[in-house]
Amino acid sequence: MKNPNVINIDITDELEVAKLRPDYGTPRVGYRQDAADEMLAKILGTPNTEVLYEIKGTKYYVSVDGDDKNNGKSPEAPIKTLAAIHALPLQEGDAVLFKRGDIFRLGDTIEAVDGVTYGSYGEGAKPRIFGSPENYAENTSWVEVKPNIWAIDFDYPLAGGCILDHSKIIGVQKYFDRFDGMAENGDYFHDEEEKKFYLYSVGKPNETWHDIEIMPNTSLFILRDSHHVTVDNLCLKYTASFGVHAPDIKNNINITNCEFGFTGGRYNGGKTVRFGNAIEFWAGFPGMHMYDVKVENNWFYQTYDSAVTWQCHMYDTIYENFSFSRNLFEYNNADIEFWGLTGCEVINYHMDENIMRFTSMGWGTRRNDGGIRGIEGCLLSTTGYQERLLFIEKIYFRNNIIDCPARQIIHWNTHPSDKKRMVISGNEVHVRTSYRTLEPLLQGLQDNLRKEERNQFIAYNKEEFFKLYEEKFERNAKLFWHEE
Repeated sequence: MKNPNVINIDITDELEVAKLRPDYGTPRVGYRQDAADEMLAKILGTPNTEVLYEIKGTKYYVSVDGDDKNNGKSPEAPIKTLAAIHALPLQEGDAVLFKRGDIFRLGDTIEAVDGVTYGSYGEGAKPRIFGSPENYAENTSWVEVKPNIWAIDFDYPLAGGCILDHSKIIGVQKYFDRFDGMAENGDYFHDEEEKKFYLYSVGKPNETWHDIEIMPNTSLFILRDSHHVTVDNLCLKYTASFGVHAPDIKNNINITNCEFGFTGGRYNGGKTVRFGNAIEFWAGFPGMHMYDVKVENNWFYQTYDSAVTWQCHMYDTIYENFSFSRNLFEYNNADIEFWGLTGCEVINYHMDENIMRFTSMGWGTRRNDGGIRGIEGCLLSTTGYQERLLFIEKIYFRNNIIDCPARQIIHWNTHPSDKKRMVISGNEVHVRTSYRTLEPLLQGLQDNLRKEERNQFIAYNKEEFFKLYEEKFERNAKLFWHEE
């Protein structure tokens, strides 16, 4: 008899492939590979959604071999397309289950329905939901318009990323320079008016590369004003906006056992900054109360901005019972970010047992993109200063492993009066000097509330880092400094 708690995939082989995905071109070596491998095996081997979550309503099945004429109510009669998913008469308690081993290419967004679970069924690797409309290495219609510059039709929102051969080359966007700036394999730009995508490639792209993923400015899931929604056991990749965009959610949101890769890069105006988070919770109305949110047991890599963030752009919002725990973060520009405006409250927020590796060493922190994303780091937070002041209660940052960050480790604008409401303990930090690309290791740990008097503590070397981390952030931490 088959054990429903064990997925029938070869974890060893999957791990070998997985190790290439985060940064195939220039992979790094850290000091806690053992812990990362163990966590990754657990994430990749998670049992199917209906084993983990009780589904009381109707189960609808989706497969690339399905047919939209089916009712989708059995694995033998699945539906196929995004249009068919949106046409389902979904009710609270229902589930939409995607077949493992399949690749679903959207080029658009799944609008989540309140009370519905989105997850996996079948055997093999997690269902892959890609924003990239197709593998353009299989498209033979590339046309050379200038020496080594090739064009293809691309009638989708502005492309924010182009990934060649699973990150062997991560393309560089030439939004402003266009043809004049294209000189190396992977350089690209997208002309939305012409509906053309231009790629620099020495050799015809479909004959040179095995895999070309073009990332349009879309989100894969939108949880708008949602409650009781679960996104579980899915692989969400290749989108220039968000993997999961969750504006103005209400309560009971679970995002678990998923893989998020190559998210972000969208252009939002200006001349240097591009955005995009793997998961973003956003408060756009005053007086909102968001509670019971779980982001756990996920793998995040190569996020252009922040892997997981909540942001409050209105006053008097309450964030209560949030858990961003037991996740593996690799090669993200930033791992965990949170901030809000005056009058907001944060109550019982857990960031426990995460592994954060090679932070600020991915594509979101490159200088050859015409500008990099703001202040990068493992933990970015603003909970208190003159312009922004949150009330916080029971904030936990415990038993996390931070392995070889390239830029800031902690950037937390707060105030000593808040420290008694924080529980920070058991964390392990490894600094590898040869990987450092920014001198300050700590910033934003302060002793004064008024901005003009604020005394920020910034650590620039081993001695300052050990001293200030212990004094201003966490006592008795496990800190390691590796000179290379």
